Amino acid sequence: MKVGIVGYARSGKTTVFNALTGAQAQVGAFGARDANLAALKVPDERVDKLSEIHQPKKITYAEFQFLDIAPNESAGDSKALDSAALTTLKNVDALVHVVRCFENGDVMHPLETVDATRDCTSLEEEFQIVDLVIIENRIERMEKENRKDLEYETLVKCREHIEEGLSLRTLELPEQEDKLITGYTFLSRKPLMLLGNYGEDSIGEDDPSGLNSFANERDQTLVALCGAMEMEVAQLPPEERVTFREELGLGEESKTLFLQTAYAMLGLISFLTAGEPEVRAWTIKKETKAADAAGTIHSDIQRGFIRAEIVAYDAFIEGGSMAKAKDAGAVRLEGKEYIMQDGDIVLFRFNV
Repeated sequence: MKVGIVGYARSGKTTVFNALTGAQAQVGAFGARDANLAALKVPDERVDKLSEIHQPKKITYAEFQFLDIAPNESAGDSKALDSAALTTLKNVDALVHVVRCFENGDVMHPLETVDATRDCTSLEEEFQIVDLVIIENRIERMEKENRKDLEYETLVKCREHIEEGLSLRTLELPEQEDKLITGYTFLSRKPLMLLGNYGEDSIGEDDPSGLNSFANERDQTLVALCGAMEMEVAQLPPEERVTFREELGLGEESKTLFLQTAYAMLGLISFLTAGEPEVRAWTIKKETKAADAAGTIHSDIQRGFIRAEIVAYDAFIEGGSMAKAKDAGAVRLEGKEYIMQDGDIVLFRFNV
């Protein structure tokens, strides 16, 4: 899963990136034009417990890749992102908009004033305009070819939706039509999380920037944190972090809170494979069928799928081993259409 972190210059975007990933990318003015890249392993007690049991040669946690996208630094340009950044974002699975909610007279907002809800609206409009240009160009080409099939009709729906000032992620489409536009990688259709970056003086206050009300009214996902302080905590030894967070009133660790929120927003679950060679968590969408889950491991397994031997994690732990889980009748044989559940421990049988 690849996540693009975006926002206006001087919003504390790279600070948040460092806080979430433990990276030490340079903060302040964005020196290089390349995006900062880091991977964040998803903590999973199930992987830890299975590793204790199997003593594998390799342990692999689920992973999020983060791209900290360079903001637009062009003088006099009110846009948050330049064309290079927008092109890079085409390849991410989800977006996190770091919204500045702190005042700092020494660090001027590129739009001169700090206004969290304005920034959210403006960046969303940027995404919509980029998508609209792509849609209109494609529709024009299809009309010249006298091609008015289902894809054309779907693009017309998308155009009308954006022209109403709405993002494509709020447009409900039948599965077939949704698949037809997947290849366009529309930015305003990608899942979006708002991440309010507050100053230390806002800790304990109730919605000081109005961002919480804004997100609730639009049914958008919001996480709030103090980026500067979170980055300091992230660089402490692990054994000191809990005490430090309690003293500062920071609550749950930002990384954990973010990952829980991201999994819920994106509709993700994990299934597990376990044995002496490797214990591993695999990330899939909810409602994924067994054959498609097998494809996340290798296309050959999906192509030659025979059956899946599955035991729920809790049932496996209760038995203490696969043999005892089988004796207890907890191991099931499932076919291609089986809907995977979070925490399923799976052995895929296949033949190619």
